[in-house]
Amino acid sequence: MAGQTAASGAAQVSPELAAKAQEKGWPLELVQQALSQGGQPADLMRFMDMGVGPEQARAFLASPRAFRSRSLPPPGQAPELDLSWMKVASEWGIRASPDKHGLTIDALNVGTYGEVPDVWDHQTEMPRGAAPIADTESMGYTIYQKQEIWADNAAALYEEGIQRRWRPATDIPWESIEPLPDDIERAMCQLCTHLSEKAQLEADVLAGWLPEISYGFHEVKLYLAATVSECGRHADVFRKRALVNGGGLGIQSTGRGFRSVVDARNFTEMALIQMALHDSFTLTQLAYGEAFAHNEAEKLIFRLAMQDKARHVAYGVSHLKYVLAHRPERRQEMHRYLEKGENALVLDDADRPTWEALAILLAGGKDRIRDGFRRVEEMRRRQVRDYLRRLEWATLADHAERLHPGLQPYAG
Repeated sequence: MAGQTAASGAAQVSPELAAKAQEKGWPLELVQQALSQGGQPADLMRFMDMGVGPEQARAFLASPRAFRSRSLPPPGQAPELDLSWMKVASEWGIRASPDKHGLTIDALNVGTYGEVPDVWDHQTEMPRGAAPIADTESMGYTIYQKQEIWADNAAALYEEGIQRRWRPATDIPWESIEPLPDDIERAMCQLCTHLSEKAQLEADVLAGWLPEISYGFHEVKLYLAATVSECGRHADVFRKRALVNGGGLGIQSTGRGFRSVVDARNFTEMALIQMALHDSFTLTQLAYGEAFAHNEAEKLIFRLAMQDKARHVAYGVSHLKYVLAHRPERRQEMHRYLEKGENALVLDDADRPTWEALAILLAGGKDRIRDGFRRVEEMRRRQVRDYLRRLEWATLADHAERLHPGLQPYAG
C-alpha cells in the first residue's frame, strides 16, 4: 500500500501513514484526498487514533473550512480574503462595565453572555457566548450539567481569591520565629506535616476534576483553578514552617480520610466530602492554630490559610444548596455522601501523632497534655457544630439526625 497512488500526481502516502490507515479502515484514496487538501500526516494519524471514521473524514473534507488554515498563499501573493467570521451573530455594542470591585467575572455576565444553560451542548473548548463551527474536535469533557458543579458564589469567590493572594516566601515574617521548647517545636512540625499533606491531596484531586468540566461553566473552572493554587500555597507554607526552625517533617497521616475524597465517583460527591466536610473541620483547626500560635509568623500563616479555606468551604456548601434546590430528588444521595465522608473522618481519629501534637500545642507543653486533650475535645465540638450549622444553611438540617455516631457526642 505504501507509496501507491490513485492516479498520476496523487499525493504520496508514507508507509507509516498507510499502515495506520489500513488499521483504522481508511481507504487509500481518502488519505490521498486529505493530503492533497492540505492535511498533514501527523494530524491524519491523530484523527484516526481519536476514532474518526472514513465517513466523518469525507464529510469534513467536503467542508469549505477543511484544512483552510494550513493553506497559505505563495510568497508575495495576496491571500484570498474570507471575512465571514465578521458576520457572526453576537450582541455587538454591548459593553461590560466595571462595578465597585472592578471588571469582575460577574460584571461580564451581561445579555446572553450571562445565561448559563442547565445543560451545555458543546464538547469543545468554545467559550460561552462564542459562535460554534462545524467539525471541531471533541475535548473529552464529561460534565455538561450545571447542577453537577454549579455554585452561585463561584465567580465572586474567584475574584476574592485572586485579589487576596499571598506569597509564603515573602509575606510571612519568618524572622519572628525563635527557638521553641523541643516538645512544642515537634508538635508544631507534626501539625504542619499533617496540614501540608492534606493541602497537597486537595490540590491533586481538584486538578484532576478540572479537565472534566465543560467550558459552558467557566466561572466554576476559574474558581477551582484558583483553589488548586491556594491548596498548593498551603502545602508550601506549612512545609516551610516545619523546616524553618530546626525541626523538620513529622509522621505522615493515616490517609483513611483521604480515600473517601479520592474514590469519589462524581464531582458532587467529591465536593461535599472535601469542601463541605473536611475543609469545614480544617477551617476550625486553623482557627485554633492561630489562637495558640507562638509568634507573628505562625499567627499570619494560620490567619491567611483560614481566609483561603473559608472560600473552599463556601463553595462546597453553596454547591450543596444549589443541588438541593434544583434536584431535590438527590437529597438522600447527599446524605449518603456525607455519611461516607464522616465515617472516614472518624477513622482518621486513629491518627494519634496529630491529635497528641494538637493537645501539646493547645496546652502549651506535653506536661499539661491532659488540659490539651480537653481543648482538643472543645475544638472537635466546635468543628461538629459549625459543620451542622453550614448544612442547615444549605437546607440539609435533617442531616444532624444521621450524623456519624462518633461525632454525635459533640453535636449537643
